[in-house]
Amino acid sequence: TQPRRISAMSVSERVAAERGERLGGAVGYSIRLESKSSAETCLLFCTSGILTRRLEEDRDLDGVTHVFVDEVHERTMESDFLLMVLRDLLDRRPDLRLVLMSATLDARLFADYFSQGGAVAVPTVAMPGRAFPVAALFLEDAMEL
Repeated sequence: TQPRRISAMSVSERVAAERGERLGGAVGYSIRLESKSSAETCLLFCTSGILTRRLEEDRDLDGVTHVFVDEVHERTMESDFLLMVLRDLLDRRPDLRLVLMSATLDARLFADYFSQGGAVAVPTVAMPGRAFPVAALFLEDAMEL
């Protein structure tokens, strides 16, 4: 989706800038029809579609040490399929680290799924945060202000 494409690009740009590096070097991104990466890229931000495509070409994700999946609570057929493939991959690649992130997910649900009936210990981390009040304003209301 468009927001995920924009996120991959903007976050990779920010991380590269904070590291004092050029985008496409050690930090890059890959989205449908566009990629800013190289042989030296070791931190790649991509959409779930790109990761799924990579898994089609390299089912063991050779050379990858960590996979972060953000906004995992936004369930789609594509994201659920990706999680199934990643769970199977973890059986073959116990050295691979998978991090699922979301501000609103039920961590126990995902931990149970990835623990495969309790056979694997799945650590969870809760980061406390705060909810900010949101006021719904409509154009007509804003024009009156």
